[in-house]
Amino acid sequence: MVWKRIIAGSILVLCSSTIVHSQSDSLRSLHIQKFNDYFFIGGVLKQRNLNFRMTSRLKPSETYFFRPNTSYSTGVTLDIFGVGLEATFSIPINVKNQERYGASNVLDLGASAQGNQWTADAYLQKYSGFYVNTPGVVVKPPQTYLHRSDLKADNFGVSFTYIFNPNKFSLRAAYSFTEQQRASAGSFLFSYVLSSFNLSADSALIPPSQWKQVGDGSAAKKIKFTSLGIAPGYSYNYIRNKYFLNTTLAVGPAHYWIQYQYTDGAIKHDIRINLYTALRIGVGYNGERFFSGISYSTQGRSVRFEQINFKNSIETFRFVVGYRFIEKGILKKTPKDMIPYKWK
Repeated sequence: MVWKRIIAGSILVLCSSTIVHSQSDSLRSLHIQKFNDYFFIGGVLKQRNLNFRMTSRLKPSETYFFRPNTSYSTGVTLDIFGVGLEATFSIPINVKNQERYGASNVLDLGASAQGNQWTADAYLQKYSGFYVNTPGVVVKPPQTYLHRSDLKADNFGVSFTYIFNPNKFSLRAAYSFTEQQRASAGSFLFSYVLSSFNLSADSALIPPSQWKQVGDGSAAKKIKFTSLGIAPGYSYNYIRNKYFLNTTLAVGPAHYWIQYQYTDGAIKHDIRINLYTALRIGVGYNGERFFSGISYSTQGRSVRFEQINFKNSIETFRFVVGYRFIEKGILKKTPKDMIPYKWK
């Protein structure tokens, strides 16, 4: 099966690359500064949005954009005992007029882990309530958009990225600030991604009056995409003094398992190979004690079923500012140090 070939190929590439690029920590220390003797605390301001659109392959001008009415979140980021943690809570900034755009409820959870040669990320998003930009309709204040309070979207994904040049390049230096890169350098990347995106509504996502001109698939009220993909890419840190600019891009094929249900209850299945893309940009200052950065990232999927082109994206804006403190006493310990000796 295709997904088995993808996993086997990924493991082969990762294993062979590990052998070729295995280097001592002393070589890496010439280019990358670690902050092993520090812990840090910082503030975070973040906004993450999940948007999607449905376009008719018969008539591309027939495009329906679905967006949530979401807000920013703020919180704290920590790196302590060798573990990075981040927690944010919604705040009422930039929440659009609910009478015009409707109300959205959002649950957004994320976790990440990073090593010298790899990064791993996982996320879970639950959205309910969207407003719709319908084709040919210009909504001017105080007019209201079409509200879909019945529409729910669940988005789950995990990804693993291998870094081919860990001795001169650090992805952590630009985003988690647990390291500092001393000179400009980049690295080829290899990622594989598993994700699931589920939409459900009480009625069809596209109005019945438009089904004929939009084409087959427009009467769907539930859609589920499960995908497994690979995405080779490249990331580069431009360093000047202690300021940095990072750009990361990964693009590759993804195998999609598709299930959708029509308003009459009929359920259909399909299989496609389409595109996966990920873009990340970060800029900031990473000093010995003080650090600050702004980043923007977007991940997108593009898939086709019947006569519908479906695209969705996850866009994240993040601002962080923090300060490092010298570890003392118990703060010098790692989770491994806290395990009783008999259990090690």
